[in-house]
Amino acid sequence: MIVNSGNANCATGDVGLLNAYRMSELVAKKLRLENELVLCSSTGIIGRQLPIEKIETGVAAIEMSRDKGNDFSEAIMTTDTRPKRIALEFQIEGRTVRLGGVTKGAGMIYPNMATMLCYLTTDAAIAHEWMKAEVKAAVDDSFNMISMDGDMSTNDTCILFANGLAGNTPINAEHPEAETFRQALRHVTQYLAREMVRDGEGATKLMIVQVRGARNKADAVKAARAITLSPLWQCALAGEDPNWGRIAAALGASGCELKQATYDIFIGDVQVMKQGLAAQYDQEAARQAMVGNEVTVAIDLHIGEGKATAWGCDLTHGYIDENTLYTR
Repeated sequence: MIVNSGNANCATGDVGLLNAYRMSELVAKKLRLENELVLCSSTGIIGRQLPIEKIETGVAAIEMSRDKGNDFSEAIMTTDTRPKRIALEFQIEGRTVRLGGVTKGAGMIYPNMATMLCYLTTDAAIAHEWMKAEVKAAVDDSFNMISMDGDMSTNDTCILFANGLAGNTPINAEHPEAETFRQALRHVTQYLAREMVRDGEGATKLMIVQVRGARNKADAVKAARAITLSPLWQCALAGEDPNWGRIAAALGASGCELKQATYDIFIGDVQVMKQGLAAQYDQEAARQAMVGNEVTVAIDLHIGEGKATAWGCDLTHGYIDENTLYTR
């Protein structure tokens, strides 16, 4: 994999496509691989041609190493303020298996997927078709459940590399420990997704929206994501104002099935809406529930068994500052 940061290589036409091929060819030649075994990613400003001569110089200077994962996580950053990375060890067939990941992204975050790059590596042996299905399912419950500003991206990537060096029987749907790997993959992708939103441009708070009791999962996803997408609620979050009417409005506009007389809303542990009406609650307690760097909104629709969790962040003037400065 070769990645460049600072230039998206998007809206660059045939020249941009040739440059993408050239990036992969340069690495393949250096590492004595077939060209199709090298993938490329780009992130940054849209509409500018890649300075391919600089990439050629950079590839020539690459030194292979087993312990530069942290350096890689920092090299792919753009407007991120810190790297996002995680690594796990767990047991499959009595063997120690490793799964690690890095990601970047702090703006234009609203999947499918987002202005994000994510690279996951494991030494587990995994059946290819099962791995593809599990990565898609993990992305749907992590990177496709975050929103920073509601803007979709031109450039996004999530790739899992598996080299099989752990020596286990290849994991597939029938493998007795498939669930162990599945849960590890979900843990890694959801952790990285949360860290992306926590580091959103100008963000000071991570918003966690939990919906249960929806007609089905699709409705739960609609409801949860609608809250993270509401600029009114994002601003209220920044100001620590428990104005739950903004949550109710976003919920009603989400398109999920909603029965006015049944649903409940909680901010932290404080129930602010009960059976579709204002609950009796302590206003100061509700304000305190919004203090700190993580705020949870829980909604029970009391219709079915559908549930989902989405992650978002507050909207501050820092977002404006970042997105006017970035283009200068």
